[in-house]
Amino acid sequence: MAEDSIEEKIKECNEIFSRMEKREEKANDEVVKYFDRIHDKLFSYHLFFLAGYISLIAIPSIRISVWWLIIPVFCVARLICIDWSMMNINRKLAHITNLNPNQIRELSKKQNSINLNSLEVILESILTTGGFIWALI
Repeated sequence: MAEDSIEEKIKECNEIFSRMEKREEKANDEVVKYFDRIHDKLFSYHLFFLAGYISLIAIPSIRISVWWLIIPVFCVARLICIDWSMMNINRKLAHITNLNPNQIRELSKKQNSINLNSLEVILESILTTGGFIWALI
């Protein structure tokens, strides 16, 4: 009788652990999805600023240097590189069972690097907004 109870508890614990693993896997997928959404929004945001800077340059009464265009172009280029890197990582992760542990660790390091680059682009977006507002004043 006690063995049946122990086996039931073990089975229940295994089911809970299995659900937790599935939840963890889903959460990891969600993180990538949210980064992708943030990148899409930042891409649109920087294209907006690119159009804004071009408009400011076209207005003769506002004296703004053409060099200001480099900032949003640079941010858009970085976002494209980040998305490209994320695509390559996901392509490799699609065959994760064929990778050795060193390759998996390397992919993890690349993902962390991409996350830092994303944070930098977010901060650059804030600076771009500040520069645009400063150019208007």
